[in-house]
Amino acid sequence: MRKSVLLPILFVAACFLAGCGGGGPASAPATVTQTVPAAAPTSDPAASPSTAPVKDVTLPDVEGKNGRIVFEQLTELGLTNFEMASRDEEDKFVVNPANWTAVEIEPGPGETVKSDSTVVVTMTKKG
Repeated sequence: MRKSVLLPILFVAACFLAGCGGGGPASAPATVTQTVPAAAPTSDPAASPSTAPVKDVTLPDVEGKNGRIVFEQLTELGLTNFEMASRDEEDKFVVNPANWTAVEIEPGPGETVKSDSTVVVTMTKKG
């Protein structure tokens, strides 16, 4: 199949799967979360987050920080299960954290959690 025919077909299929097109106002939630797997520590390339020892981690204040810096900070703290969520209506998924700014972290800053606990960082897209 030629490329010029395949691209429109893929676009229509993507819209259909995403629920695009007609039907009135969207009823999607205001916040959409996306799990971003934390990288394994670089000191042991064979280690994976699932084999890392569970430890207590105090969550930092992330408000106003660049998303990439937050991602690196949480990874360095040893968190293995954090999600980056969009607060924005138009940009629903955090694909490249460097283009986003953190607005809050849940549980809150200063709270102590286990390193394998789920932590959600809500972000907004830079203008």
